[in-house]
Amino acid sequence: MRKVLYTLLLLTLGFTQSRADDWEPIGTWPFEYKTFQVATVYSGVFKITKTQTPCNIHLGKQTLWYVQNDTLMEAVTGSILRVEFNNGDVFIPVGGGSCMGKIVVEDTLGGKVARVIQVRIVDQNKVDERAVALMNMTQNLQQSNLNLGSWGANLSDINSVGNPEELPIPLTNVFFFQYKGEIFEATEKQILSRIRPDRKREYRNFTREAEIISQNLSSMLKVWNTFFVHYDQPQRVKK
Repeated sequence: MRKVLYTLLLLTLGFTQSRADDWEPIGTWPFEYKTFQVATVYSGVFKITKTQTPCNIHLGKQTLWYVQNDTLMEAVTGSILRVEFNNGDVFIPVGGGSCMGKIVVEDTLGGKVARVIQVRIVDQNKVDERAVALMNMTQNLQQSNLNLGSWGANLSDINSVGNPEELPIPLTNVFFFQYKGEIFEATEKQILSRIRPDRKREYRNFTREAEIISQNLSSMLKVWNTFFVHYDQPQRVKK
């Protein structure tokens, strides 16, 4: 379950069970929570173990980090089955175990557990764009023949950008649906392959008219409720 990374004093980490509502992960702390939160971790392959310890979700690596004997550890991918945080958040592995996703909706459909799972990942394209913009600004400053006044103005522009590692990390969402015992990424292709043939045209029209955005939680909940929660309802025929 574990891989030792480095040792930290718990006091330094500042463990609390509260989560700041305005917390945004930054480059030097790319975690789901501002501080490690107490959670119950279910892990194992042949024998499931249950452990309660302070935990956090690393959004860059998409792995669970936890504390054991004052040591910060990174869980081995594939060993974690479920993480139940004391604040009510529940995470499970998705994408073949490569991501840790938060359960945002849990239903019972057809006698089986059905879920909408949200994975927050780093938007690498935006990270790269920001790095290029800062590099270009720096190069322009160095190449320009500036007087003292314009130097101060340009230097002020660079300073206003801030240290990229201290800025909020650009994030995007990937959603997974769990339906009929199967977990799959909620892309148009995957959804169309799992709904009834007589509803495929309805789905395409719905996503266009409702302006469904695949990275948006409210959009994906509309798709979930319309085409999975009400899956067995026949296609509506317009008169």
